[in-house]
Amino acid sequence: MQSLSLYSMAEVESSPAPSGRGKFVDPHWTLCLPLLALTAIFFAAPENRLIAAMASSTVYTLMQWLVPQCRLRRDAVLSPQNLATLLFLAKLVVVPMLVMLVGPTVGVLPSLPTHDSIEWALLIATVAYIAFCYGLSFVSARALDPGSRPLLNALSQIPSRNTVLVFAALGLTGFALIFGSPAGFMEYFLNPPEVKLNQSTEATWAEFLAIILRPFLAVALVAMWSRHVDGAAGHHSHAKKVAVGILAAVVILAANLTFAFNRAAFVFPLISMAAVYSARVKRISPWTMLLTAAMALPLLISIGTYRAATPRDTEVFTNSDALQASLAKASDNFQVYSAAPQFTGYFYEKTGWGDHLLGGSSLIASALSPIPILGKSFRETNGPAIFNRAIYGSLGFEDQIIPYEAELFVNFHAAGVAAGFFGLGLLLGGMQRWLDYASSTFGAFAIQYAGIWGATLTVWSVSIYSQILFYFFGPFYVFIALQWARKWLRSLNRQHTALRHAHGAGR
Repeated sequence: MQSLSLYSMAEVESSPAPSGRGKFVDPHWTLCLPLLALTAIFFAAPENRLIAAMASSTVYTLMQWLVPQCRLRRDAVLSPQNLATLLFLAKLVVVPMLVMLVGPTVGVLPSLPTHDSIEWALLIATVAYIAFCYGLSFVSARALDPGSRPLLNALSQIPSRNTVLVFAALGLTGFALIFGSPAGFMEYFLNPPEVKLNQSTEATWAEFLAIILRPFLAVALVAMWSRHVDGAAGHHSHAKKVAVGILAAVVILAANLTFAFNRAAFVFPLISMAAVYSARVKRISPWTMLLTAAMALPLLISIGTYRAATPRDTEVFTNSDALQASLAKASDNFQVYSAAPQFTGYFYEKTGWGDHLLGGSSLIASALSPIPILGKSFRETNGPAIFNRAIYGSLGFEDQIIPYEAELFVNFHAAGVAAGFFGLGLLLGGMQRWLDYASSTFGAFAIQYAGIWGATLTVWSVSIYSQILFYFFGPFYVFIALQWARKWLRSLNRQHTALRHAHGAGR
């Protein structure tokens, strides 16, 4: 396999990290946030007013001034760090205003929690944000960890043409196992499935292998594109990089839609490709990204509607109240997916506000539960199971996602929330350092992809991240293992050669 010139450890330690001057967005824009929260409190119905929203919006603003590392990065608009920061903006500022002005969505809750519970839930989320910011700050003050050298060196290799072909063959094998033929593949899109294909709790071994192998196709396309980015040269190199990138993005979109039309499954790889392109090929302006996101939003909403479409759903959008119904539904979805405080507040009430702490047992269960066979015994005691049991009152329902801070709280109370989100800050800050030093496009994509899923812990659960790392990152594990094996074999070969020379010289 080809490889780029790698950083030696001395070079990594002696080379200054990219300059912080001018790479962060000026925080003056946050000064309006407390005013907006105060305005929402003034206009809200008395029963919906959240005084804690003033605290959460003010803290968000203060942390942007006190800890520069938690500001939005201008030089890496699509970075995992930026995504986490924006998700916190949604949780601490936007969602509370929606709750006050539009009203709290009930979702699947039997009833809303008390007003005080919603207030306290918002304050717990605020503690999480403070800890996250200081985690980012702690990483930026330290040198790059020497222990990361083997992993960075492995990811710095340019995938060979054979790697692309083998990965593509493995991915196509996975599609053949699950769909059988191109006609079966097309039927999947014509008739939205009722059962998500990426759930393997009762899958056959063939279905399990299909789930494991299908991500190899998307990674093969990323590897093909990264070879062009790192190796293409000449007058037409930029056009070639763009053309290959668009081709890869289209195929990845189609391939990853087969994971039950899950939007994150195909959006996150495409965001990761765009982030790497912007960092390594040609910078994409923030305005272009916003315009693209605005254009893609209706498509993403329609995909979510299509996968669960019914005749009744169609009728809802044909009446005269379509606009108002759409806006209300958008508010409901935003509150649900952003872990609005009424959901965590309800959970805190049902679990006695930490009266019986779990001591980390549900976190371990959440991390292990997605693993086949091994994880089966953990699925009734993991975080999602506890969360859904609190909502529905019985087992058998797993459709609601427990937010990371709620699971930390039920295990270790507020101290666990602070420690867990400090750790999340360390994780995303460390990945950002790796991205700054990544010396191959393929490696940068792998780090970005892992980081962007990690950023979702601001609103989603440990079990989701564990599931993604198990089912979607197999190709990267194989690639890293191959690099380490090749390095070990080369080292072994050098040792044998040296021994032969020494033996020959001794005769």
